[in-house]
Amino acid sequence: MSIPSHPPISCGEYFDKKVKGVLEQGFKDSPSETNKNHVSVGGVGCEDYSYAFYNPHNARFYFKYINNRGVGGGRLDSLRIINKVEFCADDFGSCRVVVKKNFIEVTNKIDKDRRFKIFGSADNRYDLCVEAVAVLMREASVVVKNFVSFYGLDSDCVCVKEWIPDNKILHDKIIDSVPSDITFRNDVVKKVYNTAPKNVEVSSPVQASNTFRNLALYDYAPMIASELESLRKDIMSSKPFVSSLESVQMDIKEFPDDVFKVREPIERLSDVDKSLLSFWLFDEFGKPININSGLLFVTL
Repeated sequence: MSIPSHPPISCGEYFDKKVKGVLEQGFKDSPSETNKNHVSVGGVGCEDYSYAFYNPHNARFYFKYINNRGVGGGRLDSLRIINKVEFCADDFGSCRVVVKKNFIEVTNKIDKDRRFKIFGSADNRYDLCVEAVAVLMREASVVVKNFVSFYGLDSDCVCVKEWIPDNKILHDKIIDSVPSDITFRNDVVKKVYNTAPKNVEVSSPVQASNTFRNLALYDYAPMIASELESLRKDIMSSKPFVSSLESVQMDIKEFPDDVFKVREPIERLSDVDKSLLSFWLFDEFGKPININSGLLFVTL
């Protein structure tokens, strides 16, 4: 019996609601943060920075292993033993499969150089990161199904956990501006290679999605600033939100001190507004005011 080849990238037969739920919950539970978009794959080298690339590396997915007595019929004995008690198939469907005590671990190695194109709005870039991981999970789901069938094992083939330790971000103008000979590393991001193409690696898909969202906001910042300035000009040139009389009334909190502070705006009011202000002051403070021939008289 031959070992099955790896599944095509478009295969989604086993990516059911439970699998999708595990992936989306993993993103939501992580510190931070849909309409689904097709994930494109391509190369680098273009100066158009309206998009970047995401290269998830060494993606590991875990499926429940039901270790019933007698299951396997001794077939696992042909596999390499690691960690004293685990069975390892280094290349099954272009993936590394490890049978642990309670889980089957699938490391997706189908295409280590695969790059997912990330573009659009901040939310769109987040969705594309989720879908990129979903592609890898779908492939791992097919591989584990073929694996348990080939070796006579028992599993529901539903992913219960995922871990992607290396999340590369490529083709970004900030990253490309970093001198090639500079390297750095911390708990969240690292640049450990000085070869082309330039890239940085973040610690998780969530960090990658947040980075892409931040890059989108950075890209759109000049446009947002321009729109805010345009809005400000429109507001300043349009009809005031409050009338001159209302503006004076808002400034009078204490009588009579505040009345004298806004004497000039009061004297610029129309005769009708001055009369209305007199009635308003009497209603508010019980004190009449008389504005006549440009002079302000307050009865204390």
